[in-house]
Amino acid sequence: MDDAAGTDGQSSGTEPPPVRKWEVLGRRSLYNSRWVNLSLVRVAPPGREPYEHHVAGVPDAVGVVLRHPDRGVLLLHRHRFITDTVGYEIPAGGIDAGETVEQAAARELLEETGWTVRDTAPLLSCNASDGVSDQRFHFVLAHAGEFQGTPVDDHEATSRVWADKARLTRLIAEGAVPGSLSTVALLYALHFGHL
Repeated sequence: MDDAAGTDGQSSGTEPPPVRKWEVLGRRSLYNSRWVNLSLVRVAPPGREPYEHHVAGVPDAVGVVLRHPDRGVLLLHRHRFITDTVGYEIPAGGIDAGETVEQAAARELLEETGWTVRDTAPLLSCNASDGVSDQRFHFVLAHAGEFQGTPVDDHEATSRVWADKARLTRLIAEGAVPGSLSTVALLYALHFGHL
């Protein structure tokens, strides 16, 4: 056992012990589309017998925290049929070939909200659901530019609402932001003083 780990396997120092990586022994494709690829991966955890694990390959995506100096943060209010949930979320979507994360953020924002951006800055990138999927989610902070009119993807949300910090905190606490990716982005922006 590593010197940094106690007898209970927990790290007792400031640095955790080195991570023992799992070995990927093979991969078999089960389904492929533009949106998702499903594979069966043969994997061997350290010191364990190999087994097969399903992996969903999903393209990276971007989520946008749009700030307006007088209105707060823009949220979509919508129904998600996959989870059959209704709630608030940040604008989000795929990153097209050749786009930077910031370009994708500006495009998705215009398509879903009708708003342009003055400027953008990266907030955070993280795994969307790393026990099942390889998707990375990239969060961007954007400052509102001009409203251009009805969004192209107007059907994606029932309404769009502006929320100040107090309302954002309340919506998250009440469970009205059911998607973890929107929750992560909003909590990150709130905690680190971006709003």
